[in-house]
Amino acid sequence: MRFLVTGGAGYLGCCLVPQLLERGFSVRLFDRLCFGEDPISQFASSEIEVIRGDVRRLQEHKGLLDDVDVVIHLAALSNDPSCDLDAEMARDVNVESTKELVNLAVQSGVERFVLASSCGVYGKGVFAVLDEKSPTNPVSTYAASCLEAERAVLALQSGSFAPVVARLSTLYGWSPRMRFDLAVNQMVATATRNGRIMIMGGGEQWRPFMHVGDAARALIEIATTHAEKVSGEIFNVGASDGNYRIIDLAKHVADALQNVEIEPAKGDDDVRSYRVLFDKLHDALEFKAQHSIEDGISELKEKLEDASLDPSDEQYYNVRRMKRLLDTPVDEGGEPVAAHFIPLARPMIGIEEERVVVEALRSGWITSGPQIKAFEEAFAETVSAPYAVAVNSCTSALHLCLVHLGVGPGDEVITSPLTWSSTANTVLNMGAKPVFADVQYDTLNINPDAIEKAITERTKVIMPVHLAGQPCDMDAIRSIAEKHGVAVVEDAAHAPGAAYKGTPIGNYSDMTCFSFYAIKNITTMEGGIAAVKDEDVAANLRLLASNGMQATAWDRYGRSALVSPPEVVQPGYKYLMGNVSAAMGVEQLKKFDSFKAARKRLAKMYNTVLPELDEIRVPRIIDDVEHAWHLMIVCLKLDKLKKNREEIAYALRRENVGTGFHFWGLHLHRYYEESLGLKPEDLPNATRVSKEVLSLPLWPGMSDKNVHEVVAALKKVIYYSR
Repeated sequence: MRFLVTGGAGYLGCCLVPQLLERGFSVRLFDRLCFGEDPISQFASSEIEVIRGDVRRLQEHKGLLDDVDVVIHLAALSNDPSCDLDAEMARDVNVESTKELVNLAVQSGVERFVLASSCGVYGKGVFAVLDEKSPTNPVSTYAASCLEAERAVLALQSGSFAPVVARLSTLYGWSPRMRFDLAVNQMVATATRNGRIMIMGGGEQWRPFMHVGDAARALIEIATTHAEKVSGEIFNVGASDGNYRIIDLAKHVADALQNVEIEPAKGDDDVRSYRVLFDKLHDALEFKAQHSIEDGISELKEKLEDASLDPSDEQYYNVRRMKRLLDTPVDEGGEPVAAHFIPLARPMIGIEEERVVVEALRSGWITSGPQIKAFEEAFAETVSAPYAVAVNSCTSALHLCLVHLGVGPGDEVITSPLTWSSTANTVLNMGAKPVFADVQYDTLNINPDAIEKAITERTKVIMPVHLAGQPCDMDAIRSIAEKHGVAVVEDAAHAPGAAYKGTPIGNYSDMTCFSFYAIKNITTMEGGIAAVKDEDVAANLRLLASNGMQATAWDRYGRSALVSPPEVVQPGYKYLMGNVSAAMGVEQLKKFDSFKAARKRLAKMYNTVLPELDEIRVPRIIDDVEHAWHLMIVCLKLDKLKKNREEIAYALRRENVGTGFHFWGLHLHRYYEESLGLKPEDLPNATRVSKEVLSLPLWPGMSDKNVHEVVAALKKVIYYSR
């Protein structure tokens, strides 16, 4: 019989595994080994296989359950203080990981699954004495997570799968991986070293106690007894004579060690009290404990006579080690700062968007429809633009504007190399040439001086990109454009809600293009819009976007439509936004002010603390602008770090923090290098920042805690990368 023991190098596991080996079983031990490998060095047997891993990342260990007959699941954050550090982390470890493991066990054909739970689920006991049928009443994060894990495991019982829950008493006694944060062990240690015992919560609380060796033996009995006796059952694991009031337990220890003072703690409100019956374990499995409290006290006293043993050392306290692991990168064996993955961005979709999308679908008007005009008018009002033409992407909007301006083969369009590929791809696909002007190193936006130098007689358009949502120096850019008689088309994909010197982006230039991609400041799933000042320009863009036809499907087939055949006035494109997308956009605009305020607030939180890190810089915000905060970009000072940007990003991902690179300069992409004959040194600032920029999570649904976690993770990773 092969056992998988998760947490097999822990306090209980280090007593359980030797007993399994002594009985002739084969053991696969799975543990993070965050307390070192010394505890398992005792397991000198050909029948043991040690696998180092985290129960939260089971996907990294293919074959973990191959040929396994029984799982004994010990891996957990296993006391109240550790779980109280972060309730989300506790639930992730104790509940979500247990669910994943037990489901994998079922899929792998494992026959028996024993979950080590806790009598702590009884919490503030509802009755004076409690058995397995008594109501549970957890009063701590740890106990609540144990109870949820129990329910998940037992729910999978079947004729071929036998799950069992073992609710353990508070353990005591010596283990190769020792703990002095357990009541009896701590009392003996402080009494031996300090001559006193501190009593928490007044001491009137009842708790059951059991020797760790007996608990290991009980788990083995549960795991090896015929399935008919244990499948789907819950067993309290302990002995009825092991129930003590805390004050009586302290007196017991004091009497055994002599000359010990008992001192009540002030300000402690420990309400946990449960006196537990263990008749079921005794009657069903004929189990009897072999060790008494006296045995445990004597055993501990003997071990503590070793002067080299310091019971106050961090390694003997789960919460102290966990705190240190939280300050250590995951790749160094530490704990991720965030319990759950914080994505770089995510759309904010509510029931309002769901409702209007369904209504649009049911209306039958999925492509053309009345919501498009409603969205155009609402967005134009939002950005103070006279007119707006909604299309299926920002790329389409840029293309239409360039087509309207007559851009074609032989023409040049000046733009920033720090942008998404569609900005330059659109120009290339028209037969024109994108010309990259270098960026300002401090703001990351296109440098007007570089634009001036890039102007030639073939320049047709200047296309500034408002990176991350910060407007470019538009006065300087407009002055250059007017001086040379060229047009300006703003790429404002990141900038809905931004303003330049009090003028909303969308009302400054004649043509401004926005994006409503899934993670933009508002979304229509996919979509874009061209905000323009001239009515004739708007009409021509709309004509171009509808295949050059003067009438859309809504115009031709709606209730009030005039019956006439559609006519192609000029060659165009199929670029119009659909009715379903527009319906979502209308609802998103209703929430835009709150989205905008949330982004601004979160960015302020970031900008308050990030400058404290010497190894990064935050791009400068120019005067007289309102930033849209689509992205939270920082730049790494690589000369102060031993890791590159990609390694930093990977380390942050291991801390459950998503990141992005905005952007790897287009002039560094192989196609642009070769087709345009560009060298990295041609655009030195863009080349440099391309290796430094790192975008941190920023979206309206982020909590203050999320921002704290992102910053804490960045600080941790930077500290270990200096």
